[in-house]
Amino acid sequence: MTCCSDNVDKSDPAPEGQSSRQNSVDKARRTFLIALGTAAVGIGVGYALGYLTKPAEIIRETVERTVTVTRTVTVTPTPTPAPTPIPGLSGAASRAIAGVRDLLNKGVIAPGTTIRILHVAGSRANLEKAIELWSKYVPEVRVELITLGTEPDVYTKAMSEAVTKTGAFDAVTIFSTWLGDIVEAGLARPLDEFYARYDPEYVGPCAPIEPLGSYVTIYKGRRHSLALDSDVFTLSYRKDLLTSETYRKEFEAQYRKPLKVPDTWEELIDMARFFTELRLTAPSGGRVWGAYFYLEPAFAAYITWFNIFVEAGGIPFDLETMDPKVESPEGRYAFDIILRMKPYMPPEAISAAWADLYDKFVKGETVFTAAWPSLTKEAMRPTSAVRGNVGTALMPGVEVEVGGRRIVNKAAPNPVNWVGIVSNYSAHPEVAYLFLQFATAPDTGLDMVLTGVILDLFRACWFTDPRYRAKSAEGYGEEFLDAYMRSIEISYPDILIRGGTEYLSKLTTEVNNVAAGLKDPERALSDISAEWDSITKKYGRDAQLEAWRALAQLFPENVKSVWRAKGYMK
Repeated sequence: MTCCSDNVDKSDPAPEGQSSRQNSVDKARRTFLIALGTAAVGIGVGYALGYLTKPAEIIRETVERTVTVTRTVTVTPTPTPAPTPIPGLSGAASRAIAGVRDLLNKGVIAPGTTIRILHVAGSRANLEKAIELWSKYVPEVRVELITLGTEPDVYTKAMSEAVTKTGAFDAVTIFSTWLGDIVEAGLARPLDEFYARYDPEYVGPCAPIEPLGSYVTIYKGRRHSLALDSDVFTLSYRKDLLTSETYRKEFEAQYRKPLKVPDTWEELIDMARFFTELRLTAPSGGRVWGAYFYLEPAFAAYITWFNIFVEAGGIPFDLETMDPKVESPEGRYAFDIILRMKPYMPPEAISAAWADLYDKFVKGETVFTAAWPSLTKEAMRPTSAVRGNVGTALMPGVEVEVGGRRIVNKAAPNPVNWVGIVSNYSAHPEVAYLFLQFATAPDTGLDMVLTGVILDLFRACWFTDPRYRAKSAEGYGEEFLDAYMRSIEISYPDILIRGGTEYLSKLTTEVNNVAAGLKDPERALSDISAEWDSITKKYGRDAQLEAWRALAQLFPENVKSVWRAKGYMK
């Protein structure tokens, strides 16, 4: 998945309540996609393969690693008897279909029942594929799409439904960063009962890779969503430049160390400087810069700072008081790395929209970068100047001390992610859940991901099981699959608590301010801390602390080990 949606029909409703900043990002995104010459879609997992079916679609103006997770669940579900496997379907998909048939046979729902899914336009092809497959097995239950143009539209409609409680839709695809807001508003139905009854395969060889499978679906210890996507970052680099014998000899002579995939940000800075100072010319005719990492003002700048901060052992909030902990040595170190790397990045990194990073990398104008999995798809296109010359690796790490020894602590950001929630006001919540389980099952889910636009791989078997891996590799490449699976295992969540987007928006603004020279790091960190504390007070310190404590447990174990060594976690 890419961070945002694309391929929006002219008939889609105009955004409601969208800020001028969001409008500028959307405009930049669409301009970039047109410039790439993509007929069907732009950035996303897989190219749109065309609409294989045309199920009923509604476009409305108004909608009336391994990780141990401790959960307290009070429901006692009645297990559905194990169904007879349906030929050609995985167990999770078979159980979903059997569950719907059981509800039909018992008269709980009638033939002709329709469930409605609220979603962003960019995921339409994905969901249409899932509906096509669903219709082969339970044509008696229809699925209709309520398609909105942009992410802010979906958020606004979902939060409106939490107030109006009309039951106009049964499920919603949302960013995982909204989960805290959506749950606290009362819209998202807890799903533990359905998980236990129908088993979507969240344990075992085909489960979503942890900790991602937990942190995008669990809020305050309960399951409230099903994973549709993963958005973990990897390091992408120009393999042709990094493996050049000429450049290897020159770098080693100058820096007295080998030119290789960087293990740390410190190593990457030296390599970025080396390639920038060579003043190479890209195939596009533009200059080759050593690095390009997000510092842009509208949305993504927080990603770079937060990744370095977490790897350095920083923790966003105190686990006892909910006080912000960004005004710290780790926070200052993250800014230090950014400011030292800035001279070797194109000036547009500070001012352009997020899509500019994609544009420059596929033109061969940057050596090191990091983004969503869709960047690899862009780089593999026939029109890409770097096709066949792109390497993928884990994000660079930070050297820290744990137990008296120095280690390189690596973590991978997972900005946003699409997940599916069931509305508390749905007339058919069980059926809505069963559709989401079917759509994200090991077999049907892979078909959905590879058919559409904004969803990416998240189940382990899609990387490891020969039955699925070959199909995954067609879309992403073998090297990417190996690096991406390891990256998911060390990935960490965004601030998935109530007000998460507010915390991250403030962080993005201040990171960009420092990168643009408008503030010094100390002032920016102080302002972030003050604003974060204000957001916490607005939503209630005790409630926010409860949510943060649960979320902190879902960070990767290596990150938590550093937190313990620093005394941030018991």
